[in-house]
Amino acid sequence: MNNTAVSMIAGVWLAVILLQSVPTTSQGADGPPNIIFILSDDQGYGDLSCYGSDVIATPNIDRLCKEGMKFESFYVHNRCSPTRASFMTGCHAGRTGIGNVVYRWEGNGINKDEITVAELLKESGYATGIVGKWHLGEWDAFNPIRHGFDSFFGFLHSDDKTKALFKNLEVVEKVKTQTDGIHSPKLLQAGIDFIKEHQDEPFFLYYASPLPHTQWNPHPDFVGSSKQGTYGDVVQEIDWQVGGLLDTLDELGLTENTLVIFTSDNGPQLNVDGHGSSGPLRDGKWTNFEGGIRVPCLMRWPGKILAGSTNDEITGIIDMLPTFCALSGAEVPTDRVIDGKNILPYLLGEKVESSIHDTFVVPGSTILHGDWKLLVKDQNPGGNGNKGMQGRKPAKAGSLFNLKDDLGETTDVSSQHPEMVQQLQQLMTEYMEEFNANKRPIGWVKGYSEERANETKRAQRETKAEKKKDS
Repeated sequence: MNNTAVSMIAGVWLAVILLQSVPTTSQGADGPPNIIFILSDDQGYGDLSCYGSDVIATPNIDRLCKEGMKFESFYVHNRCSPTRASFMTGCHAGRTGIGNVVYRWEGNGINKDEITVAELLKESGYATGIVGKWHLGEWDAFNPIRHGFDSFFGFLHSDDKTKALFKNLEVVEKVKTQTDGIHSPKLLQAGIDFIKEHQDEPFFLYYASPLPHTQWNPHPDFVGSSKQGTYGDVVQEIDWQVGGLLDTLDELGLTENTLVIFTSDNGPQLNVDGHGSSGPLRDGKWTNFEGGIRVPCLMRWPGKILAGSTNDEITGIIDMLPTFCALSGAEVPTDRVIDGKNILPYLLGEKVESSIHDTFVVPGSTILHGDWKLLVKDQNPGGNGNKGMQGRKPAKAGSLFNLKDDLGETTDVSSQHPEMVQQLQQLMTEYMEEFNANKRPIGWVKGYSEERANETKRAQRETKAEKKKDS
């Protein structure tokens, strides 16, 4: 029997179990579908066999491709917390105040007034559970069970101060200062247990694997299993986890009425040796080049989604909330702006007169409209820091790319198409006027504020600069 591992950022997460009882209802064969949403961490567009990798074997994830729909233009944000905020709220992360990674020392996280996809599904009779990485706040106020989830088995933080915050919880164990493969079987088993416990009612499982985030430390059963070093090994470990979930659905007879989605929270981290692949896309994590925000996405719902189909329309993680609402009968919130749209027509193969999205915006940074992409803000390889990114070129604000002809964003054609530059700049200006008028605040715990967080950041930068100077 294989075992697997869970890779975590050093000293960031604490394993906890939160299990609460939920009401039992009956689910008919034609009732609302179960939903399993699987989110990997820092996995690139080119890191799956079905997306072209010849060094990483992913037969279970490839099964989703063969039996479902492959999305080729699926967009997220370029970092962990923003993408997860978008998934939970159906909005661009900046609209909810979570435009950056959430850290415990900042004292912030998802606002209590946000309406999450878990809350909406729960109100529609779904059992809701999360397994794995949360990353939307590491204080009690931001715990997933306070934002629509009936149960949580996963990671918040690993220091003693956070442990003290959760005196009412059973602490499973602290994640070691380096990532360790011992956790993966526990996460998978938690996912399997959730499915089995709720097999007689509609359920929503958010399975947020912390793999393949650095550092890569695969379980011994997977060491050397790929042709892509330890990175490939942990991706194949993810594939094993996906296989375990799919096998459970098969065993329980739940496959036909379960929508399974697999995607990643952003592109690969490229400034480390042995990193993943963005495939034909430019750059990776921390950037708004295609390699940072376009990720693999597969959706399977037997009998509903055509097996072996492909979709190249603009879609994104912001679309999950309205789509899940359409599936469950829940109402999309009308008291706030929701950026996502219902893409169920794509899944069901229905005729769509015009694209559901003709534009995808990274607010204030880039805008994609049809085949055209304009950089409104400078883009540096590897994000703000170029460590390990020698040889990769930045791109200036005003650069224009035609993704139909140049998916790798290699050639700036702004001088040949000034009218398109002007059009996209105007679209961004109009979008930002609306966006800024309808932004919502991030949540804060008592005693913390944006001013305090900024002071802490400044102090950290000064300390780092002093250490560098001394060295």
